[in-house]
Amino acid sequence: MLALVTLLLLAFGLLTWSVMQQSRHDLAELERLNVQQASMLNRLHVASLAGLNRMDRALERQLRPSLGDPIAALQAVEEELDEMMASHGAFMEATRSTPHPALRDTLNTHTEGLLDIMQQQLSAIRTGDRSHYRQLTLEAVEISQALTDSARRFYAVADQQGVGLLRHAEQQARRFGWLLAIGLMLASGVLALMAWLGQRYVLVPLREMVDHFRTIASGNLTGHITARGLSEVRQLFQELSGMQQSLVLTVSHLHGTSQHVLDSAERLAQGNQTLASQTRQQGAALDRTATQLDELTHNVTHNAESANQANQLANLALDKARQGEAVMDRFVDTMEEINERASQVNAIVDLIDALAFQTNILALNASVEAARAGDQGRGFAVVAGEVRSLASRSAEAAHKIRDLLTASRDSVQRGNALSSHASQGMAEIVHSIAKVQRLMEQIDSASQGQHEGIGKLNRAMDEMKAVTQDNGSLVSLSTQDAHALREKAEQMRAHAGRFIIDSRQSRDFTEAIREWEPRVLASPPRLRDAEEAMALLK
Repeated sequence: MLALVTLLLLAFGLLTWSVMQQSRHDLAELERLNVQQASMLNRLHVASLAGLNRMDRALERQLRPSLGDPIAALQAVEEELDEMMASHGAFMEATRSTPHPALRDTLNTHTEGLLDIMQQQLSAIRTGDRSHYRQLTLEAVEISQALTDSARRFYAVADQQGVGLLRHAEQQARRFGWLLAIGLMLASGVLALMAWLGQRYVLVPLREMVDHFRTIASGNLTGHITARGLSEVRQLFQELSGMQQSLVLTVSHLHGTSQHVLDSAERLAQGNQTLASQTRQQGAALDRTATQLDELTHNVTHNAESANQANQLANLALDKARQGEAVMDRFVDTMEEINERASQVNAIVDLIDALAFQTNILALNASVEAARAGDQGRGFAVVAGEVRSLASRSAEAAHKIRDLLTASRDSVQRGNALSSHASQGMAEIVHSIAKVQRLMEQIDSASQGQHEGIGKLNRAMDEMKAVTQDNGSLVSLSTQDAHALREKAEQMRAHAGRFIIDSRQSRDFTEAIREWEPRVLASPPRLRDAEEAMALLK
C-alpha cells in the first residue's frame, strides 16, 4: 500500500515537474519575444523618429540661433544615433535564432540604410548644405516608413507567436488540471483504504497496547499480552511482552535483592559500630602513648642538655688539666735548672775553699817569715794573722755553704723526683679526662640521637593519631552510608511492593536469588579484614 502511494506521489511529482519545465520554457520564449526583441525594436524605432525630429530642430537653430543652442541640438542628434546603434546591435543579438530570418534581414537593411542617411544628414547640417539635407530627408522619410512597416510586420509575427505560446500554456494547464483531479481521486481512494486498514490493523491494536501500558503503569504485571496487527505493530506487541517479562524479572529481583541489601546494610551498620568502638579505643591508647612519649621526650631532652653541659665541663677540665700539665713541665724544667745552678755554686764553693786553704798556707808562711824577721816583721805578722783568721773564717763559711748546698741539692733532687711523679700524674689525669671527654661526646651524640628518634616516634604517633581520626571519620561516614543504604533498601522494597506479579514467577526468581546470594556473600569479606587489621594495630 505504501509502495502504491509512493508511486502515485512520484508520478504526480514527475508530471508537475514536466508541466513546470514546459511553462518555464514558454514564459522564457514569451519574454524573449515581447521583452527583448520587441523592446529593442521599439527603442530602435523611437530613437530613429526622435533623431529625425532633432535633426530638423538642429537645422532650424543653425539658421536661427535665437531658437536655441545648435551645438546642443547636434549633441542630442548624436545621442539618438548612438541609441539607435546600441538598440540595433541588441536586437540583432536577440534575434539571432529567430524562425523568420528574412524579416530580420529586412529590418537590418532598413536600419543600416537609415543610419547611413542620418549620418549624411548630420554632416550636411554641419556643413550648412540645406538642399542636400532636404534631399536626404526625403530619402530618410521613405526608409523610415519602410522600417516602420517592417517593424509592424515583426510585431504582428511576435503577437502571433505570443498567442500560440499562451494557447499552449492554457492547454498544458487544462491537461494538468485533469491529471490533478484524477490524481486527487486516486489519492482519496488510497487514503480511504489506508484509513480503513490503519483503523483495523493499527489503531485498534494500538488502543489495546495503550490499555496494556496503563495496566503495567498501574503495577499489574499479571496480564497476558497477545500479539496482534501486522509487521511493525505485531513487533511492538512482541516487544511489549518482552518488556513485561523484563519488568517481572526486575521486580522479582527488587523483591529479592531489597531484602538482601537490607540485611547487608544491617550487618554493615553493626560492623561499623564495632569498628567505631575499636577505633575510639585505639585513639585513647594512642593518646596515652602520646602523653608518655611527650614525658619521655622531655626527659631525653633534659638528658641531652645535661650531657651537653657535662661535655662542655669535660672539655673545660681537659683544657685546665693540659694547662696544669704544661705548668708541671715548666716546674720540672725549673727544678732541673736549679739543680744545675746548685752544682755550679758548689764548684764555686770548692774554689773558695781551695783559695781559703791556700790563703791560710800563705798566711802561715807569712807568719814564719815574720817570726824570722823579728821586730821588723811584727806588723807583717799581725797582718798575716788577720789573713789567716780571714782564711779560716772563709773556710768555715765555705764549709757551711757546702753543707747548705748539699742539703739544697738533696731537696732539689727530692723535688725533682716529686715533680716528675707529679708530671706523670698530671699526664695520667689529662689522659683520663680526655677519655671522659670522649665518653661525654659519645653520650652527647647518643642523647641527640635519642632525642631525634623520640621526635620521629612522636611525629609517627601524631600521624597515627591523625590516621585514627580519619579512620573514625570514615567509619562515621560509613555508618551514615549504611543507615542511608538501609533506608534506600526499605524504599526499594516499598516501591517493588507496588507491582503485582505472578507468584510462580516470583518463586522461581527467589530460588535463583538464593543460589546467587552465597557467591556474593563469599566474595567481599572486607569488614572482617578491617576488624582484624584494627586488632593488629592495637
